[in-house]
Amino acid sequence: MKNRYFRTSIKHAADGIAYAVRAERNFRIDTACAMYVVWFASAYGLSRTEWAVILIAVGMVLFAELINTALERAVDAFSEDYSEAAKNAKDSAAGAVLICAFGAAAAGIAVFFDAVRLRAAFDTIFASVPRLVIFAAITVFAVPFVFMSGKKKDDRKG
Repeated sequence: MKNRYFRTSIKHAADGIAYAVRAERNFRIDTACAMYVVWFASAYGLSRTEWAVILIAVGMVLFAELINTALERAVDAFSEDYSEAAKNAKDSAAGAVLICAFGAAAAGIAVFFDAVRLRAAFDTIFASVPRLVIFAAITVFAVPFVFMSGKKKDDRKG
């Protein structure tokens, strides 16, 4: 059934993201990594183009994780028992996430691999108590967030 209202569509999308946060450890890991990348980038002095590259890379990884989660649940819904086809579909979706992660890492290296700017970023970070407090807050949030036990997943097939 098609949603009549835009806000209903937004709610369903938010529900899907919330499900991934609850049920998928890798989504939580990727989200925590994204928080650290954005925190570090804020001290690095990125240009608008560099910010765009970083945010698109982060977005693509999170997007791929959500697609992977959706595909896994759809396959599980239609596969009663172990199936080689189900396994291949899930493995392929996981491979897509891996490719996005490698692409994001390459983008990060391309943007952040400048010794002079890297040194300046670390000097900025260690000279700023608020930046260190934010780092500590992210860490205090990220560790339990990544390792929280979410909604119990059904037995996975494949």
